Order: sequence, then C-alpha cells, then structure tokens
Amino acid sequence: MAVLLMIFLAGCAGSRPEDRTAEYQYPRLHQVMANLEHGQQQTIAYLGGSITWGATSTDPLKTSWRALVTAALEARFPQAHIKAVDAAIGGQGSELAVFRMDRDVLPYRPDLTFVEFAVNDHGYPLGQEAMEGIIRKLRHSNPEMAIVPVLVGSGRNYGSDKIVPYRELAAYYHLPCIDICSEIQTRLKNRIFKVDDILSDGTHPNDFGYHLYAGIVQRELLALSKTTGPAGVQPVKPLTANRFGKAGMIELAKLPKLGSWQTAAPDVVGVWFDHQPSRWLNSIITPSAPDATLMLPLKCSGAGLYYETLPDGGTAELAVDGRKLLEIRSHSSFHFAGLNHAFKFIGGGDRSTMHQLQLTAQHSKKIKIGYLLYTE
Repeated sequence: MAVLLMIFLAGCAGSRPEDRTAEYQYPRLHQVMANLEHGQQQTIAYLGGSITWGATSTDPLKTSWRALVTAALEARFPQAHIKAVDAAIGGQGSELAVFRMDRDVLPYRPDLTFVEFAVNDHGYPLGQEAMEGIIRKLRHSNPEMAIVPVLVGSGRNYGSDKIVPYRELAAYYHLPCIDICSEIQTRLKNRIFKVDDILSDGTHPNDFGYHLYAGIVQRELLALSKTTGPAGVQPVKPLTANRFGKAGMIELAKLPKLGSWQTAAPDVVGVWFDHQPSRWLNSIITPSAPDATLMLPLKCSGAGLYYETLPDGGTAELAVDGRKLLEIRSHSSFHFAGLNHAFKFIGGGDRSTMHQLQLTAQHSKKIKIGYLLYTE
C-alpha cells in the first residue's frame, strides 16, 4: 500500500495550481478535487457489489480498492476531511441499489459517488435502465454531486456485457467514467499478467488486483478532474424507459397496521460482513401466524421485497389486486443470515394506478422482511 501511495503521489508532484478561468469538462469532479485541495470536508460514497466491498482481499477495510482510493486521497490532501461511505453489498446489482440508495447513500449527502455494478449486472436485461435510475436519483438529490461509474470485469475473458451500455450511459449524462475493464483486457492481451494473477476466484481480485484497480481509479480521477473543455448539458429526457427513476422503498415495520405480522430486529450475524442484515435493514417484520397477511394500498408500477435469507427460511407471496406478482423463498444453504430481494413490474395500467398489495406468509413463521420496494 505504501508503494502504491508513493507512486500516486509522485505522479501528482510538481503540478501547478489550476487555472481558475479554465473550463472543465467534468466541473463537478473538478470541484470535489479543488475542495479537497483547500482542506474542506468531502463525503465519498462507494455504491457497488462485493468487488467494491473488497471480497477476498486480506482486509476490506485496508486493501479493497475503495479503501486504497480513500487512503491515497487522504495522503494527497492531508488537510482535507474525507468521510467514506461503504454502500457495497455482495451478490446484488443495480436493481436493488436503485431502491436501497435511499437508505444507504442519499442520507449522507455525498459530494462524490462511485457506482460499480458491471459484474453483478452481467446478464441482467434491465441493467442499463436500473443504472440510469441510480444516476438520475443521485443527480436529483444533489445537482452538484460528482458521479463516477467504475467498470470492472470478471471471468476467464475478463469482461461483462454491461461495459458498452454503461459507457453509453456515462457519455449520455456527461459523467467521468473509469473503465478498468478495458484497460485490464489490454494488459491481458499484451501478456503483462494473467487473469489468475489478479483474481482470486475468477471474480474478486486478490490484493494485487485491488491495488491495480485502485491505481487506475486514482490516476483517472486526477486526470478526469483536470480535463478541459466545455461541460456537457445534462439531458432532461432519459435514455431508457426510466421506470426506476422514482424507485423507492417502504420500511414495513413503520406501517401503522401490520395485520398478522409483527416487528422484530434484523440478524446481527451475517454469512459475510457485507451481508450482515443489521447493517442494511433498520427493522424487519416476521409472521405472527403461519399464514400471516398484510394489506397495503399503493400507487405503483412495480413492487418487490427486500428480505433476509435464513438457514431455515420460509416462503412468502406478494400479490397485486388479488393476483400473484412474485414469490420469495428465503431459505439459504448457508448457516447464517444473508440478504436478497425480488422485484417485478406490474403489467397493464400506468404509473398513477392505485393497487391493493397483499403480503402473505406461506405456511411458515421463518420469514424476515425489511422493506417493500416500489416504482412510481
């Protein structure tokens, strides 16, 4: 880590003060770096999956790419105050993130948010639409926030089918995108190293890989913040159908009427630290009877559930207007609790349609649900 910081600092040494009259292509990112240079407090959020959390690193608090980037910025700007927000959950992609960011990111009012989901979204057909929802929600929460998509790959070919569409999104919204995947692919092609040299299990980097990722992010962060040229106008019209643009979630335990469900506390032991339910769920509800039912009228175009997975978990059904929308099976083969979600758009009607939602336990009391997910 010390070597990495030295390389990073050496690359920045001797730089001249910025020309305050210059136009910057990414003014929001430039302002964040300028604020750090002036010793101001800045909040940086890392929204992503297990690669952002730091799975298979020797210590995610020290050797994940997010930890290394934060440490390098602190070394570069010792007078500044950086608050880093870990909003990374393994095994989940942009679909859950567009809902949970209301709890895990927006309340911290970040000045800079990194977004990393290319690997976890691989094969997910609505990835670009969900990612656009994240971008638009971040921009709506704070028009001056710097948003930086970070694209990584995995597998023997080190890739993802979301690299191109996510780069397209970044270009459409004039965002400074850091494409680690393409650079790694080039280095692999040039035989600088092999996939096994950087990935410990085909997906997650080892410490060398995380240092490599962090070095690219640091280098590009400085370069992009200084890129001159007119800034692009933020588009009003979305690139996709934008059905996640107003995604939200309802904490079920706070509903005034829970029917035959009751409130409880989330598990404090998770199968992994980034899956520890008590970190990500403020509360949960659980059935007080095997066939517990909860009714909720709601205007929505889609609905889902954010819940715990359990070694002996049961099954629950979410119905809309008397018709089954989705079913969750919370049983897990792991010995400890974890996290999962399910979501589905409602066919027919428009976004202003009032629906009657019904949550029913399926002959089991071993169910723990934290939030109802919905799109307007």
